[in-house]
Amino acid sequence: MYQTKAKQRKMARSKVQSLKRKKEEAKVGSRSNPIKINEMAAIETVTYDDSSNEYKTKIELSVEEVIRGQDAQQKLKEMNEFNEEAPEGYEWVLVKSKIKVADSETEDHPFTIDGIMNFKFVSESGDVYSGDTVATTEPDFSFEMYKGNEKEGYIAGLVKTGEDAKMEYDFWVGNTVFFDLK
Repeated sequence: MYQTKAKQRKMARSKVQSLKRKKEEAKVGSRSNPIKINEMAAIETVTYDDSSNEYKTKIELSVEEVIRGQDAQQKLKEMNEFNEEAPEGYEWVLVKSKIKVADSETEDHPFTIDGIMNFKFVSESGDVYSGDTVATTEPDFSFEMYKGNEKEGYIAGLVKTGEDAKMEYDFWVGNTVFFDLK
């Protein structure tokens, strides 16, 4: 009986270690292994011309700062007096992000990124927040940029108060990168 309990404990430790290894092996930028604050994600994406031709493009994207709750609410009011208060049970998250177009097959067509269209906030349980309520930020994180250009701006969203939410950048259908917000 004693050996059986010892074996059970050993097996349980082995399973925990295996799960830890799997988490460590999870792709950087995935929901289970998001990009940390002040770390840069190198992302292979595309730039489109007016005829919808694709040009391979590499961007570098990072979260520089995260402001939440009353501090975010106050900063949003400073940016635009018409920004709404967070509804009961929710708080604003204000994410200062940086982007650089590191490389592109074209120098004639700009890469486009939009802080509302390309970004979502995702709850701990995996719910994607609707984004029905938006805030005006200054500087806004919506840019057209050419190879070598670098910009900073803010992305705002509502999440449940105190929740460990992630920010998702969706650059192609089904191709996403997650950023940690803590």
